[in-house]
Amino acid sequence: MFKDFPIVATVVTFSAFLLFSLAVQADTMRCDRNLISRGDHQGEVLASCGEPVISTRKTIYRSGIPRSRLRSLSLAHNFYSGYSELSNDELLIHYRSVVEVPVETWTYNFGPHYFMREVIFTDGRVSRINTLGYGH
Repeated sequence: MFKDFPIVATVVTFSAFLLFSLAVQADTMRCDRNLISRGDHQGEVLASCGEPVISTRKTIYRSGIPRSRLRSLSLAHNFYSGYSELSNDELLIHYRSVVEVPVETWTYNFGPHYFMREVIFTDGRVSRINTLGYGH
């Protein structure tokens, strides 16, 4: 019963290592000698990888009190008194603000022997890198 344990342990360890390396690979992309990762600015990606073959743009809306303004609010003593510090532009329905956030998706095709990569920018920074099928 225990004589197969070293083989099973080796297979499980190798599988875990392989899955971990694939997960790390999904957050990075190599363009020539440069490594692109989450948090990089659009200009850095454009300089390293060049123009994408496909580019799409959309806007998402996030609601809530802006973090910079939330820190200055003193909500402990009186819940609504702290909101007087916010401007009318920031106050909308239920004392919350809505912020427009640009989201762009760039698709890179590195040729038929390489996977295509999809880079998603949220507010000008890389938020996700997806691996697609083989290129053309």
